[in-house]
Amino acid sequence: MAKKYRKGLEDFPRILEILVDESAKGVPIVVEGVRDKAALRKIGVKGEIIVFRSFKSLREYFETRDIRCVILLLDLDSEGERMTMIAKKTLEGVVKNIDTSLWKRLKKFRNIGLTEIESLPIFAERINIR
Repeated sequence: MAKKYRKGLEDFPRILEILVDESAKGVPIVVEGVRDKAALRKIGVKGEIIVFRSFKSLREYFETRDIRCVILLLDLDSEGERMTMIAKKTLEGVVKNIDTSLWKRLKKFRNIGLTEIESLPIFAERINIR
């Protein structure tokens, strides 16, 4: 891997650590599919992972529960970016804190091949951190 990318990779283990910690504190994580959910389990996430089905069902799910914070972790490609923004708008007024900060931090790894959440464990192995 090119030397200029190594410096930026220092943030990656911390992002995974935060995901695991926030989940352990009870913060649910929204992902696009079952492979994304499996990938989060593989990196140690033990808490609630919600597989995205539709914007309407996502809103309805959160309307029936008293959840103050949620982490949106949809794919990092352009379609995932579009879906993240719509999901965020969909949940406004229902969930107080809609956290996209980890998703934004992961986006900087797109240029070295990380475009899907399901690839997190493989990416971690590739850069020798897990």
